[in-house]
Amino acid sequence: MSRHPKGIDRRRFLQLGLAGSGLVLGGCASSEERSTPIAGATVPHRSLGATGLKVSEIAFGGDGPDNPALLHAALNAGINTIFVSPEYRDGRGQESIGRVVREIGPRRQELVLFSGTAVRPGSTKQSLLDSIDGSLRRLCTDHIDIFATYEVSSPLDLRNEALHEAFETARRAGKVRHLALTGHSGGMQACLEAAMEDGRFGVFLIKYDFVSYPDQDEILHRASQQGIGTIVFKTNAGARQSEIEDLEAGGLSFSQATLKWALSNPDVAGVCIRMTSFRILRECVQAVTGRLTRSELEMLKRYAREMYDQYCRFCGQCEGSCPREVAIADVNRFAMYFKYHGREKESMRLYEALPASRSAGPCSQCPGHCEAGCPFGRRVRAELVEAHRMLRLARA
Repeated sequence: MSRHPKGIDRRRFLQLGLAGSGLVLGGCASSEERSTPIAGATVPHRSLGATGLKVSEIAFGGDGPDNPALLHAALNAGINTIFVSPEYRDGRGQESIGRVVREIGPRRQELVLFSGTAVRPGSTKQSLLDSIDGSLRRLCTDHIDIFATYEVSSPLDLRNEALHEAFETARRAGKVRHLALTGHSGGMQACLEAAMEDGRFGVFLIKYDFVSYPDQDEILHRASQQGIGTIVFKTNAGARQSEIEDLEAGGLSFSQATLKWALSNPDVAGVCIRMTSFRILRECVQAVTGRLTRSELEMLKRYAREMYDQYCRFCGQCEGSCPREVAIADVNRFAMYFKYHGREKESMRLYEALPASRSAGPCSQCPGHCEAGCPFGRRVRAELVEAHRMLRLARA
């Protein structure tokens, strides 16, 4: 099988996500006209589409440890947008956020709370309404500003009428305000197109990086023109910077550069970061005060070149070549959580939840049909075998 060349010229690199963000080799387009400082705040705020909401350029991802002091520090730094799923730590993530919401009292009106639930084929209107009520109780609030359907992977996921009936009922009751979708599958571009055509979704929360989905910038621009606001996550393209020698030489920070890159796109209102420490919070606040430099852009170019045939985009195209229907994209995603994000227990739990028939167990005995289906020339089989070895302890 022929391999893709690792050398990436300027044109190819721009096609990997930089062109639509207004970046050029000398720097990046200014987004200051779309960013409004808030009095007494460090982190600027931007308008979120036509929702009427002003969201901080950094959104607090609330699936980290229970640390009220960290959230208070984030609020004091101007971060007003909080994303937390009822599934994070079996609801304890929402409860920890709720304690701070209760403590700040009237300041709740300054926050943009973003939550939701995964809508399954068997989900009913009542089960979704019950989920909303449970989130409200745990978050100690009377409304959720943005309610999302999670884990969207197909346009069919957006057409579940139980979702729309439950949302409309809750909206009329004042419990939710705006409907969003969130996901990070390879089929996300088709989902975004379907959501724009549907017309009922006001917010996107999606994976966005400088290596994947070359058409995404154009889609997000059209969404913005339609009044849909976008918040992004997973901007670090796998967070494998430690594998590239001297990538951050000279005091560069890969994570800060990817954050600046994402915010250089005026169609992006904010970046959701999994906040687990004061160090991460400080790095994020420092990043939004500066613009992407030539050195940082060159670092991103090098990362894209080195990771071109290493990084799984979770596009799912290789899965059609697998005779055993292994959930390749999911397995690779769980392995990424394990190796690069310090989420070992969570990744093992997610792997355990996969049907045994879709695990990577059989891959060690397979010649590697999946590799022929990977458009990036990745050595898919070897990574699946390694992933199964790391994650199977949960099955033992």
